[in-house]
Amino acid sequence: MKKILLGFFALAGLSATAQTYTVDDTLSAGNSETYFVADSSAADLNAVTGVGVTWDYTSLFTYSGIANLDTVKNASDSPDYGNFSNASYHSEMTDGASNYFTNYLDSVISWGYTVTIDGNEAKIMHDIDPMKMMNLPMNYGDTFTDSTYGNAEVFSNSATTAGDVVVTADGTGTLILGANSITNVIRIKLVENIAATIDLGMFGTAQGTVTRTIFSYYDLDNQKEPIFVHATINVNSNLFNGGYTAVYSNQELFGLGIEDEISSSDISVYPNPATTEVNVTIPANVDQVIITNAIGQTVKTVNNPGSNLKFDIDAFETGIYFVQVQRGESTITKKLIVR
Repeated sequence: MKKILLGFFALAGLSATAQTYTVDDTLSAGNSETYFVADSSAADLNAVTGVGVTWDYTSLFTYSGIANLDTVKNASDSPDYGNFSNASYHSEMTDGASNYFTNYLDSVISWGYTVTIDGNEAKIMHDIDPMKMMNLPMNYGDTFTDSTYGNAEVFSNSATTAGDVVVTADGTGTLILGANSITNVIRIKLVENIAATIDLGMFGTAQGTVTRTIFSYYDLDNQKEPIFVHATINVNSNLFNGGYTAVYSNQELFGLGIEDEISSSDISVYPNPATTEVNVTIPANVDQVIITNAIGQTVKTVNNPGSNLKFDIDAFETGIYFVQVQRGESTITKKLIVR
């Protein structure tokens, strides 16, 4: 199953002057950016708003070796294009999912996205009334609300959706990422609330909501895609409840330490790909072994392990995982493919 990275990368780009979005800065096919998965427990700094503010992520770290490539492609290249045929582009994250959008002279419009949480998959299609993601141009202090209606496929059941989004350029100032300071930054906050009525056939209907809160930070001087994102998604219904937070930086942050105490050659993960169980061989005196999924969520932790570990992965979703071996300030990460 794919894990969505919340569809935030399809927001418009930024111009280098006057803290303003313009149509010339919107994303299109060929734009790309590499993002490092950061600590998902980091605060969202929701209250830090205004002009000349500082968003301080000095202590934030990224997980060694865990990075995803976000690429903007033509929507027609996606296998899900049939569900989002009104879109011009889709923003696709490695091991994530796609957000489908179109650029107009006065706005960026979303035609929907896919989401997978704890093995439950949904396609949210804004195919009746699409969702406005950005006004163009958009300056600091601008805000708007837009409604959206459509259809969905929720956990293999058909559904109808209705909701709205509130988008605000809520701050400008300095973003501190580890030891780096970026001084000409604007933050765009997007809050989307979608209510769904799910047709369960002979079992009646289910009601639920999907809420996304996304903080996207842009370097006005240098690039179109966000340099830092803090995003949360939650699903609440009488069919399924779940959610997660994802934090991404286009800079690698070495809060976990440089890998100079453990050798990668001393660590083995096998079989790889794996289906039911996986073995991990590690050197002596390791403090911790952690297995995370593609968006940095911890799915297994072993403290003070021995030199040979065996994990039952029957319950793991199909996809890419990362085995992190930690000793002191040193961390080595190995990729694990689960089929």
